[in-house]
Amino acid sequence: MKKFVLSLFAVATATFAFAQDASQPKGSWYLGTGDATTLLNVFSSGVGFDATVGYAVADDIVVTAKSDFGGTFDALNLSIGGQYFMGDYYVGLDVDDPINNLDLGINAGRYIDFKDVLYIAPQLNVDMLLNDPAVGLRINLGARF
Repeated sequence: MKKFVLSLFAVATATFAFAQDASQPKGSWYLGTGDATTLLNVFSSGVGFDATVGYAVADDIVVTAKSDFGGTFDALNLSIGGQYFMGDYYVGLDVDDPINNLDLGINAGRYIDFKDVLYIAPQLNVDMLLNDPAVGLRINLGARF
C-alpha cells in the first residue's frame, strides 16, 4: 500500500510540475481602443480612433482585426493579423489594409494586465514591409474577457 500511495504522489507531482498555464487561454476575447502615445495630442490635433478585436483561437495564439479611423471615413484602414504569445511577450504579423493598399507589418511586445480585465501592451512595430519600412512604438490599451 505504501508503494501505491508513493506512486500516486509521484504521478501527481510530475503532472503539476510539467503542467503549464497558457498566458492567453483559448476562448479569450480582447477589445482595445486607442494608442496611449497619441493621447498627448488630444488638445492640439485630436486623437484618432483605433478599434481592435481579438480572439484566442488556441492557447497563446490570438487572431486580431483592427480598424484605424483617422477622422473621416475616407481614411478608414482595416487590418487583420495574429500574435503568438510566449509567456507575457508576443510576436505578431499584420496584413494592413488588404482592400486598398496591401502591406505587411510585424510587431513584438509585452502584455501587461492590471486592474482585473484591463491590459496595456507596449509594442514595437515595423510596418510597410512591402513599401518603405516604418518603425514605430505603440502602447495598446484594452480589456480581456
